[in-house]
Parts: sequence; structure tokens; C-alpha cells
Amino acid sequence: MHKVLLRSRDIILRGFKMNMKMATSCSSGWAASGSSVFDGGRVVINRKLGSFPVLLVLFLCLCVFPISVRPSRGDRDYTFHNCLIKCKQNSCVGKDYIGQPNYLKYLSWDCDSECKYQCMWQTVHTFQQHNIPIPQFFGKWPFIRLWGVQEPASAVFSLMNLLSHVVGIWHLRRNVPKDAPLIPLWYLFAAVCINGWIWSIVFHTRDFPVTELMDYFSAFSMNAFSFFSVFVRLFQKWMCWPVMTMGVLILSFCAYHVHYLTFVHFDYGYNMKANIAMGVLNASCWLTWSGVNRRSLHHVWKCALFVLLAVASLVMEVFDFPPIFWVIDAHALWHLFTGPLTLLWYSFLVDDCRYLYEEEKEKQKLM
Repeated sequence: MHKVLLRSRDIILRGFKMNMKMATSCSSGWAASGSSVFDGGRVVINRKLGSFPVLLVLFLCLCVFPISVRPSRGDRDYTFHNCLIKCKQNSCVGKDYIGQPNYLKYLSWDCDSECKYQCMWQTVHTFQQHNIPIPQFFGKWPFIRLWGVQEPASAVFSLMNLLSHVVGIWHLRRNVPKDAPLIPLWYLFAAVCINGWIWSIVFHTRDFPVTELMDYFSAFSMNAFSFFSVFVRLFQKWMCWPVMTMGVLILSFCAYHVHYLTFVHFDYGYNMKANIAMGVLNASCWLTWSGVNRRSLHHVWKCALFVLLAVASLVMEVFDFPPIFWVIDAHALWHLFTGPLTLLWYSFLVDDCRYLYEEEKEKQKLM
């Protein structure tokens, strides 16, 4: 990143107070109707369950997100700046770096970016000689590039996540009848997620403002679509007023989110809080739905386990450390963990679509 967040703990905690109200409203809105359970997972939350799933998700998120990002020490160091000036004077002709392989040029490694990369390692070497902790540069740890790929491990693990969705949707198509309820929903879900991981690969390959924006927007779209899917699953159909209303609200907020960050102000703090709010709502609603259906739908444990593990995996982002072998950092390990976890989600979708299909057949026999 070429900017860093300078947000205090108090600001983040105030954001979580807002999220607490939003997440609690998601749970309490269902709880107000009583304690009965419909067929097929159309549920009204049991009062005994309360807001435990919401509180659990909020607790895990508070463990993950209270740490503010500090300015990068490496790119502000004298060694780095002195090296950068000399590199541009001695090794560049216009925007071209002298002697640079063509494959690096194809990935837009120009004079400025190449000099920053070379001077980054010179600065790291200087820090190591004086036994000073390894610094970050422009908000990122120093990574060894591979064939021009800026963060090779994160790019590869993002590709693994993409393939997990491809395998998952193939498994869904192979094991669930085409006319099963909600199948189009999960096809669209897979398309949104595949698009998101494509942009994650692009961003970790080369970090530019446009690839950063697209990575953030596509990640937010995955979160938002999963949240919308809760309501479609709850009512088991698209064309009803509650689902359509939520769809319009979520889509409107996504449009505002993209417009604000693109044309008004690219605010990392706002983007973080928006993702936290959507993530807390998403996880809380899926956990609540799983909790109230745990007896009537025996496969919902997969949904609950997926959500809990997905939230818990974010703890990896807390234990940030310099890259192992200058390749694998905590963020890359998070991508590594979420890849196999995606297959658990699609296993739940297969079981759930089968259940809805059999339920619909039984209803047709009774008609």
C-alpha cells in the first residue's frame, strides 16, 4: 500500500459499538417472533439461543481488528531515500531501467518501481547488519518477487482459493439436480467469488492503485453477496418483499461504497469499518440460522463450522511477522487456510440443496 492507516483504538472500538447495534438487530428481529421452527429451515429464532452467535463473532473480531497500522519505517529511512536517488540517476533512462529483462517490463516494472525494489533490499541488508528489526515498506513487508510477481505466495494461495470455488461449483452441479431450489443463487455466488479471487491474484501480482481498488471492491462484494444469501435461504425464494428489500438495500450500499472510495475519498479506515460491519452481520446471521435449525437440519453444522473457522482464521492477521524466506507472511497463510475451508462450504451447499429438493418433491406429492 502507498498509504497507511493512522486510526486509534478508540475509533475502531466506536466502530464496533455501531456494529454491535447492527448485528444485534439482525438477531433480535428474528427473535421477536417466538420460538417455533418452520420446515425447510425457514426459522424463527429460539429465545434461549439469544445473541450468543453475535457476541461470539464480535468477540473474535475484537481480537483481530484492534491493532492500527503504523507508518512504514523502511520507506522513510535515509538509506532507502539515498539509494533511490542514486538508482534513478545511474540506472534509468527515462522510465526504463537499464538491463531489465523483458518479462519485468511486461508486468510494468518501470524505473521507479525497480529502483524501489532494489533499494528496499539494500535497506533491509543495512538493518540486518545493525541488528535492527526488519521494517515494512509502503505498508508491506519486503517480499522476494518471483518472475515479476510481487507477492508470490499470496498470489499462489489466491489461485488456490479460486480453484476451490471452481471445484466446489463443479461438485454442486454434479451432485445436485439442476432444478433444485436456490441452485441459481449458488451459481451466482460462485461467480462473484471467482471474480474476487481473480482480482486478489492480480493485486498480489502487481500492486497498483487500480488493482488495489478492484481487490477491495471484489472482496466487499463477496461479503455482501453472502449476507444477501442468508435472506434468500431464509425465505427460500428470490421474489418476495423481504428478500427484494434487503437486496436493494445491500446493492445500494455497495454502490455508495464504490462511489465514495473511487470518486470522493479513498479512506482505509472507512473501508475497514464497512467490511467489519458487513462481515459481522454476515457471520452473525448465518450462525443464528444454523443455531435455530441445528435439530431440524442435520447438515447445518457444516455451515456453522465454516463460519467459525473463517472468522477464527482472521486471527492469523494479528500475528504479523516478516515473511518466512521472504515469501510467506501471515496474510499469505490466511489465504492458504481459506482455500480448503471453501470446500467445506460447498459440501454444506450440496447437502442443503439436496434437502430442499427432496422437501419440494414431498410437497408436490401431497398436492
